Amino acid sequence: MVDAIFNSLLVGSSGYALSLVTPGEHPFIFTACAVGLCHGILGLYGNIVEGSSNSQRANETPIADDSWICKTQNLTQSCIDIITVPLINIDLYMQSQQSSALALGHGLFVIPLAFDLSFKVFDTAEGDGNATETLKELTVLGNIVSLVFLSVNENNLPYGLMAMSALLAEYGSSAMENMLRGSGANIALMGYSLFFSLIPEAIGKGGHFNA
Repeated sequence: MVDAIFNSLLVGSSGYALSLVTPGEHPFIFTACAVGLCHGILGLYGNIVEGSSNSQRANETPIADDSWICKTQNLTQSCIDIITVPLINIDLYMQSQQSSALALGHGLFVIPLAFDLSFKVFDTAEGDGNATETLKELTVLGNIVSLVFLSVNENNLPYGLMAMSALLAEYGSSAMENMLRGSGANIALMGYSLFFSLIPEAIGKGGHFNA
């Protein structure tokens, strides 16, 4: 039941952001929200229909379940972990008058994503997966730092709050998992839910600090 609540939060926040974002104006943000919505729906389906717990994060012990829902959740978990912040960074940087030239540099996220998905699809050896995990963490951390930089550069508070939410989802979940086994996935869902809920304000006119 608790897992279903956190998945519902992700479905609600990403769905809300998706309904307010125009794909023609913000294609990358729209795609990121769609990924979040799909991951939340899969998690909710697993909780309600199959009674499974949340798909564990990549740096935790893999789920010992061969059902299609768990396998698909593992893939969507990689997607939401790796591409969410970079896709949104691309969109936000392209809108920036000061930093737009840096936008496409965030597209490098496709490299760790391709490796991570291939290892999970083809069940590659654990050692290779550990190497990919390091590359993934560097990519995610770099994009979070980049979002913080853009927040300061654009004087935009929601950007900074989104960066903190992504930090909670990626690293706060790992810390909580070490303290309380089984809580990491839900903390990650909470972080991403907050992240998506901030998107409408971040791209709106009222998202700036007062001068």
